[in-house]
Amino acid sequence: MKQSAEFLQRRSSSDAECALGVIAEALMIGTCSEKLLETKADALFMLRKYEEVIQLCEQTLNSAGSNTLTTRACQSVNLDSSDLQRSSSFRLWRWSLIVKSYFHLGRLEEALDFLKKQEGSLPVMERSHNKTLESLIPLAGTVRELLRHKAAGNEAFQSGKHADAIEHYTTAILCNVESRPFAAICFCNRAAAYRAMGQITDAIADCSLAMALDENYLKAISRRATLFEMIRDYGQAALDLRRLVSLLTKQVEEKANQSGQSDKMNWINELKQTQVKLSVMEEESRKEITLNMYLIL
Repeated sequence: MKQSAEFLQRRSSSDAECALGVIAEALMIGTCSEKLLETKADALFMLRKYEEVIQLCEQTLNSAGSNTLTTRACQSVNLDSSDLQRSSSFRLWRWSLIVKSYFHLGRLEEALDFLKKQEGSLPVMERSHNKTLESLIPLAGTVRELLRHKAAGNEAFQSGKHADAIEHYTTAILCNVESRPFAAICFCNRAAAYRAMGQITDAIADCSLAMALDENYLKAISRRATLFEMIRDYGQAALDLRRLVSLLTKQVEEKANQSGQSDKMNWINELKQTQVKLSVMEEESRKEITLNMYLIL
């Protein structure tokens, strides 16, 4: 445990990998050690293996609860608040890391769903002191606020209030820089609002920012290609469509190894439509048509 702690203090990827190796050996001795499991989760989080963090926390939560209940049953029934706090801490570090992992994956809706499920299972001690998940897991409040702004932006956009939508998406972006996939969604959504207001270059800029944050974001790539087509920049549109074809091809190959025929066919159809559009853009690009300066201005 001491050796793994020393590795993690250096906060480099190679040291985190070394820490995982040491922890794996230690877990062969103490399979239910809460400290070792928490250290392992921290190391995985440091390596940005967020899916593995979620899996580890969820898989060990029930067993940790059982261990705690067994320990408490063997002790005196007159437990004080510090005993209760220690016995419930196994939940909190797992909840916190699960929420953080969903946050960094950009899956804020799933983080919120998880929080809602856990609120009813707050330990008695925390509820008696009027503690909420926002006080126990500070990121919980941020997740709720970001989703509130995004939902307000979506509602404003659907109602045709594009300026209001831009304001909400901008607020969400300013509140958050750590969840890159979520910020990418907000930039892409704001691009749609800018396009609706005729601010094409602003829309292109936002799509570019979304793609910088999430290089595999299909909607942002497709949207920017359409925007380039609108201003007759067919060469740039073709570049984006080639990138889109490459990503869609990978998706189709992945789906080929999975079940769900309808889902696979949707990807195949989208790939075919994109390939047809790419051919058109390449043909238009060869004509060397001048840009639509009026639309750009």
